[in-house]
Amino acid sequence: MRWWVAVVGLLAAMQVIEASKVLVLTPISSKSHKNFYMGIINALAARGHQITILTPYKASKVHQNVQEVVLPQMELTNFIPNLFTSGKFSGPFQLSLKAPQMCNDALADPKTQNLLKEKYDLIMLGMFFSDCLLSIVHQMKVPYVYLCPAALHGPMAQMAGSVTFSSFAHNALFYYKHPYSFLERMVLSLTDVASNTIFVKYVTNIIEKECRQRGLCPEDMPAFPEMHLNSSLTLINSIKTLEMPAQPSVPTTVYCGGIHCHPSSPLPKDLEDWVASSGEDGFIFFSLGSAVTPSSMPEEYRKILVQVFGSLKQHVLWKWDKDTMEDLPPNVRLGKWLPQQDILGHPKLKLFITHGGLLSTLESMYHGVPVLGMPVFADQHSNMFEVEKNGWGKVLLWEELTPEALTEKIFEVMNDKSLKEEAQRRSLVMMDQAQRPEDVAVYWLEYVIRHHGAPHLVSPVRSMPWYQLYNVDVWITVVVALLLFFYVSFQILRFLCHLLFCSKNRKQKSD
Repeated sequence: MRWWVAVVGLLAAMQVIEASKVLVLTPISSKSHKNFYMGIINALAARGHQITILTPYKASKVHQNVQEVVLPQMELTNFIPNLFTSGKFSGPFQLSLKAPQMCNDALADPKTQNLLKEKYDLIMLGMFFSDCLLSIVHQMKVPYVYLCPAALHGPMAQMAGSVTFSSFAHNALFYYKHPYSFLERMVLSLTDVASNTIFVKYVTNIIEKECRQRGLCPEDMPAFPEMHLNSSLTLINSIKTLEMPAQPSVPTTVYCGGIHCHPSSPLPKDLEDWVASSGEDGFIFFSLGSAVTPSSMPEEYRKILVQVFGSLKQHVLWKWDKDTMEDLPPNVRLGKWLPQQDILGHPKLKLFITHGGLLSTLESMYHGVPVLGMPVFADQHSNMFEVEKNGWGKVLLWEELTPEALTEKIFEVMNDKSLKEEAQRRSLVMMDQAQRPEDVAVYWLEYVIRHHGAPHLVSPVRSMPWYQLYNVDVWITVVVALLLFFYVSFQILRFLCHLLFCSKNRKQKSD
């Protein structure tokens, strides 16, 4: 009888899950972020869930169970400067300044407000400057999870209620190699404190202040930092077995890195014919991703690229945002859109020259392709220096770009067999997982729905003050107690010695 009741209960739970409606709120994100989100969304849609996504980018094709609500005015290219000339951290800094208005404009849009008329079983919320959308979470009263398009570091780890140790954790602002020296640990610790203060206290508070002033956040809504404590999970774009050094995590951190990666398919016929014509020399693929506009690069950089690419025996496939280029060499082919993973999996590919975005880095790793990184901004520098440190690629900074330097780096990566071997080794580790990342994501999202937010998974790390988490108050008490003990002991010993000395002196005088 108990067995039958258990089966009926399980079937009932499965029926509830199959009928679930999920709302994904990611109005402030890059195209690469959306690729990560869509890996999760498509996995849910394939299971029969109905997904609605709020996004600035319209897809050319979506699963039949996916509905897009598009806010094209929120495309990041409308808010960030020329990334080649503004500095590697200018883009994130500008977004931080504009985040309060961007987030609240997205929330105020009639398309967003119309979502409140529907009922959903779960909300997935992008971590990228989307705090004001907690207003929708509050009004709908349903469980929500965070989507983090990168690994958990700094403020993101704090929002997720996870634990991080600056003594050995990776920091995207620095290129230190573990184990860190005392000075490096001090710099990283102070940087973590500063970044948490800026993003969690400053940016979040300004977003909340504007949200309340514009009447977009209900009066009974708790403060945003308090709302952060209520998330059920955080899905991150990281692979636990490839984090170096290995990092601790809490049960609510779900690793689904590389969920967007897939085996390569045959290239379109015209592109395959062009690749085949490269013969034994093969071809090189050069792409700056989706956030960087290639034609915005300084002309001096473009001319160097043209000069070097034209001098190679290999064919060069160049992702470029315009149809033509006046001085294009005959061995170079341009493409506004190119099937990157199909290209990375092609046997004739000799080298991938990349901007170093996280998704491109993961795709290179998945297909076992060594890279030459030419980072432009934000975490791209850190990603590429990690690749170089781990031995499956090299880095060339734009300020170091010369025809000689570029030529040397290209042949260094193509001719160094150890880089290829390490890239292929990491590919094997990436694929050697107990479950596919899409299966992991779907299981835990359905788990949250089944268990009404799964509050039993939440670690006390989330709500503990830092001084309690790291037992700072305990160790201060212990140190003070020991100092007091030694001080009292010293005074007692001093007093006893004084008595003994005085007694001896009196005895000598009496003699």
